[in-house]
Amino acid sequence: MNFFKYPIDKSLACGSFTLQHILFILVCLFLIGLGLYISIKKVKNIDKFLFIIGIVVFLFELAKIIWGTKVGRYDTLVEYLPLWFCSLFVPSSILSGITRGKVQKFFLNFMFYGGIFGGLFYLLFPTTSLHKYPTFHFLSFHSMFYHSVMIYSGLMIMIKGLVSPKLKDFLPYFIFTTSFCILSYFINEYFDTSFMFLHWTSNNKMLKILKELTKDFYPVALTLIQNIGTFFLSYGFFKGCSVLKNN
Repeated sequence: MNFFKYPIDKSLACGSFTLQHILFILVCLFLIGLGLYISIKKVKNIDKFLFIIGIVVFLFELAKIIWGTKVGRYDTLVEYLPLWFCSLFVPSSILSGITRGKVQKFFLNFMFYGGIFGGLFYLLFPTTSLHKYPTFHFLSFHSMFYHSVMIYSGLMIMIKGLVSPKLKDFLPYFIFTTSFCILSYFINEYFDTSFMFLHWTSNNKMLKILKELTKDFYPVALTLIQNIGTFFLSYGFFKGCSVLKNN
């Protein structure tokens, strides 16, 4: 069945900003909006809700690992490691549902600051899915809907008032995300992988331009851009929504 096929002819890949990609984005945005409309009214126990989201995205990732193992996609054990920026959403969502106090707030902050624009960037530039696979493929569906859940969760957290974004949130967020970037960098150097996209750019045009401009400083530049950028874009988005709400 082609939906689960691997390897696949790269000429069949959907690509970025094709008609199929744009339609896929519109479907994802519609589902995000529909999910928010329903859950804002229906969800009462937000902790249980967050825990369920965490389990759902965990099952998403588990399904991808099982599929990758079955089709021989992984060459080494290290490739099973979930060391991507968006992979941090899985433990954060689960832990935000079972912890309380400052610990819960820490993980909620990551889901908000990292989820909305981290997920949106992927929908626009689906490097590891639509750049390599057709629209109607397991990995395409997995990646686009996984990142849609990130956006949905970040917006839901904001709408429900579970976070109160402040500039002082930046330091713990930056330390958390940068720690995983540093770990990824050393693993990439040793195993020739590219976790966090810090080694090679996987045909992402924007990352290619950044690498050409920054050369040997590319890992540092990307780390700073994604970790600082996602925070301040989300912070600015919250402030903008607050102004519109109060007017």
